Amino acid sequence: MASQWSRHCADSLSKHIVINEFVFKPLNLEQDIPMLQSWLNQDYAKFWGMQGMTQATITAAMAPSEHKVVLIGEWQAKPLFMVELYDPAHDEIGQHYQVKPLDCGMHLILAPIEGKPVHGLSRKVMAAIAQLVLETLAFTRLVVEPDQQNHKIHRLNCQIGIRYQKAIQLSTKAAFLGFCSAQSRQTATQAPQLPSKNRPVTQSLSTLSLCR
Repeated sequence: MASQWSRHCADSLSKHIVINEFVFKPLNLEQDIPMLQSWLNQDYAKFWGMQGMTQATITAAMAPSEHKVVLIGEWQAKPLFMVELYDPAHDEIGQHYQVKPLDCGMHLILAPIEGKPVHGLSRKVMAAIAQLVLETLAFTRLVVEPDQQNHKIHRLNCQIGIRYQKAIQLSTKAAFLGFCSAQSRQTATQAPQLPSKNRPVTQSLSTLSLCR
């Protein structure tokens, strides 16, 4: 029997979803895994901890289940990112906070840059994912647990309204636990609060102004 989490996703994710400039499609294990393996072996993908893995291992890790779905995001008719949505109640992160029924966890990886970088594109990707989770799929909270050393993602997360609650220790990394709700997303859109590069992590966490 499908879980409440998977039933919540099933109808909406049975077809392609278009949000702003991006098209979200279910991961095709046969066609997309070689491409995804290439992405995961990039230097910037080290925070995924999947460098050097075989296609068979990646396929097993990315296979959909009743607690997880994986989507490819296309931009200008080309794959640009992969986003994994999961039920925090069936993930290690669920041991670090009180999971609510309409929480949705998220992991993201972007494709390698080709040509001249497009200013603001990563932020637009993050904003589209937040819209997918909080509006299209109607989850209450987007949940993230980024590596504490992944400094580039912290600024992006802040811009879309993700707010950190605390630092946590997972089995594979020291991370931050963060949440994005419709309210925090709206507040960030109206008046984003960007963390200073020099601001200590402990201070940022105490004021909830540091984001994923």
